[in-house]
Amino acid sequence: MPVTEKTYPDWVQAYRTRGTTVKKKGDSYYLYKRTSKRVPGKKYPQPVDTYIGVITPDGVIETRKKKLELSDIEVWEYGYSKALWELCPQGWKDALGEEWEDVLKAILLQWSPQTYLGAGYAIKDPETFHCSFGAQAGLLSRRIYKEHKVDRKELEALKAIYLVRIGKEEAVSRISQEQQELLERLRVKLDG
Repeated sequence: MPVTEKTYPDWVQAYRTRGTTVKKKGDSYYLYKRTSKRVPGKKYPQPVDTYIGVITPDGVIETRKKKLELSDIEVWEYGYSKALWELCPQGWKDALGEEWEDVLKAILLQWSPQTYLGAGYAIKDPETFHCSFGAQAGLLSRRIYKEHKVDRKELEALKAIYLVRIGKEEAVSRISQEQQELLERLRVKLDG
């Protein structure tokens, strides 16, 4: 029995070149790049189709989506950590001297283990600080409340704002109305 080739309209047929295939779904025609690969246990190479775009009488509308490896995606807590970093009182920093950044990073890592500051940044062991780590964490919380009239519990609503890294690109996740109002009240700007 002879194999019958599917027939397509001329405007579709024009895009059926070597190394491509056309699939019809409903009234639409889709163009795919066709390759093959060997599969263990199969006698012949198996076809592999990669989507190119939809075929219209005016041409091919190619997809703009990029295929990414899941290993290239990182998601980190951002809003809470960024707000605490921005709200950190100058007096608290001055009292700790050059060590303030290391102490603040360690505090943030304790309060928000998924903080973006833990993403590839060296965090100093709290045991090596020249100050009492626990006392500094409590003092920081009280100083932020005194200067900005916001406590840590209220700031925890910002923990649902994430920094998303896809390869080398970064984006900040969606911010709710409640979170936006809190950020505006505190004059904290999130960039990403």
